[in-house]
Amino acid sequence: MIMYNFAEMMTSHVVISQMDKRHHYQVNFTVAVHVCRHYLRSKDDEPPPDVEALIRKNILPIRPIRPGQQNMRKIRYKSSVSFVYRVA
Repeated sequence: MIMYNFAEMMTSHVVISQMDKRHHYQVNFTVAVHVCRHYLRSKDDEPPPDVEALIRKNILPIRPIRPGQQNMRKIRYKSSVSFVYRVA
């Protein structure tokens, strides 16, 4: 839980520039957790990595939602499976 809170705090401080691009971007949280884990496991004799810069490098595009679109979920119901074959 401490690791999750630390990674969440670090990703919340990362500023992603949203320029005039097609998609908006978000932080890749899986990579952010690995970077934070590497930072916490780093030894005293080696210099600590720049965590915010490494997190800022790994971003993912957020899928755009077109205005006026309503996509309903297509739910397919599954039929029940009979267990009569197990009686024998």
